[in-house]
Amino acid sequence: MENLLKLCLFLLCFETALTVQCVLCPSYKDGECVDGNRTCTTKPGETCMIRRTWYTYESYELKSAELRCTDVCKFDEKFSEGLTIHTYCCNFEDFCNAIDLPIVMT
Repeated sequence: MENLLKLCLFLLCFETALTVQCVLCPSYKDGECVDGNRTCTTKPGETCMIRRTWYTYESYELKSAELRCTDVCKFDEKFSEGLTIHTYCCNFEDFCNAIDLPIVMT
């Protein structure tokens, strides 16, 4: 019984160590999160994600962003009609998807 308890505690600690805190902001516009800044905690198999959209003509002005925990994330960069959409996934440290961190090109 004691060994079973130790195993359960070990597994609980192991799972907790694999989670990270992410910024949660479904809609970032005009320099702020529309619904206020929140956080989410990844579950096993999830990562933090940030998807930025900006105008690519003239000033590269940030149009919008989405930040969240997700189980489906793929590094991606798309160009369409004067917009660039860049998706970045991370799980190496808490809040690695913060809006003020530099864009990491893949």
